[in-house]
Amino acid sequence: MSKKRLSFKLPAYSNRAIFLAALALTIFGSIMIVSAEMGSDAGDISAVIVALIRQLLFSFVAILAMIFFSRFNLFSLSKHFNMDVLMKLGYIGVAILLLSTRLFGSLGGAYGWIRLGPVSIQPSEIAKLYLIIMYSYFLSRDISVSTNRSIFKKMIIYGLLYVIIIVVYQSDFGSGIVLFGMGYVMLMVSNLEGCKKYRNRMFILFILGVGLAIYLLTPAGTSFLEKIAGDDYRIKRFLASANPFSDPYGSGYHLIMSLVSFATGGWFGLGIGKSVHKFMNFPNPSSDFILPVIVEELGVIKGLLPILIGYGIILFNLSHQSLKTHSPRARLVYVGTFMYFILHFLLNVGGVSGLIPLTGVPLLLISAGGTSLACCLSAIGIAQAEIVRCRKEKEIYGSDYSG
Repeated sequence: MSKKRLSFKLPAYSNRAIFLAALALTIFGSIMIVSAEMGSDAGDISAVIVALIRQLLFSFVAILAMIFFSRFNLFSLSKHFNMDVLMKLGYIGVAILLLSTRLFGSLGGAYGWIRLGPVSIQPSEIAKLYLIIMYSYFLSRDISVSTNRSIFKKMIIYGLLYVIIIVVYQSDFGSGIVLFGMGYVMLMVSNLEGCKKYRNRMFILFILGVGLAIYLLTPAGTSFLEKIAGDDYRIKRFLASANPFSDPYGSGYHLIMSLVSFATGGWFGLGIGKSVHKFMNFPNPSSDFILPVIVEELGVIKGLLPILIGYGIILFNLSHQSLKTHSPRARLVYVGTFMYFILHFLLNVGGVSGLIPLTGVPLLLISAGGTSLACCLSAIGIAQAEIVRCRKEKEIYGSDYSG
């Protein structure tokens, strides 16, 4: 009788393009993190070596997590356990992690980390991953109109509770935006019978929110914000994105230096390791501001373009899979993972280029952060497991409709 052994090979039927793009971006990001860490450690070679070892370890664990989740479909646990209970226990567990961050002090004004010696865990990243899992499970079960409505409303409440904890309790506005955006889109694309009126109301609120954002970008809106800004750094960041030179040595300083880095790098860059601004002008050169460092050293062609191509491959394939699948659960997994990546990309790139206010959101697969890397690669693994399941079912039954 043969025994099953844990395999670290990519499963058959998986989407190789997503795997290769994610792997390439992880390797590229690891190299640039080590280069950017020279700025944080003022050229201390021993600290750079430690950063290299740490990043290699993070990458190894995260890649293993991606392969594991691609081979083991989490939703198959329903064959052996009560998934409703497991999902609720998981929700409570993540909430406890989010609330426990206040015990470990703040970093840059945010209480977003649990520090265990040399290791730091960022629960908000775990919450984003768990939201994809939880919403994909509950919102894909079309039971009855009354039950569907109850589930839909519960998911709204559950998601908003996470957002409130992250924004208010942890003071992490960027992660709150990402989590809110992921949950909003997943709720909108869910197709539970009897929930159309809730989606219509959500769409109206979205239109009102967009209108408010547009108003705040007008001269009248910025004038209003200037009057109420006071010492609120979030409002100051919004004003800085509109005109960083209004406060060049305060809220606009890092954005101005970011733009200077982009301009300095040009098309082909100064050469890897040769960024000047990472040594003195960025608070987090290997995290929030890693893109300006990359462009300064490698330029648009060798630095920015590979990132755009890698992201493009991942996002295109996820969107393509979501459009062609007949499985409600798979579609929610694909859309949730797509939103996870696209929101991080837009907030990070938009922030460091001055298109939108800085939010402190990392660039997934590129910025430093072990929790972020493990969670986003795990999300890709979960999406791959659904791709494998759907392709197998289509080959066997001619359909991938099972939830």
